[in-house]
Amino acid sequence: MRSSRHLVELDGERYTAEPLKSSHRLTSLPPAWAVSRGREFIGTLPIRSDETTKEFEARCIAWLRDLYGLH
Repeated sequence: MRSSRHLVELDGERYTAEPLKSSHRLTSLPPAWAVSRGREFIGTLPIRSDETTKEFEARCIAWLRDLYGLH
């Protein structure tokens, strides 16, 4: 999956996921998606290079549901 901006919708709310950019060139952090709603930062998800867009959307929605306690 390309590392670009993605929109994910959960219960009528839109969330944006985009690659987290480090301010330092030397970093030991694994690549991650920064997830936000509007201007509010929600959290990060690891980037999986072998994941399709649909797989990412499903994983992101499951992560958000778990985060908010929606089952």
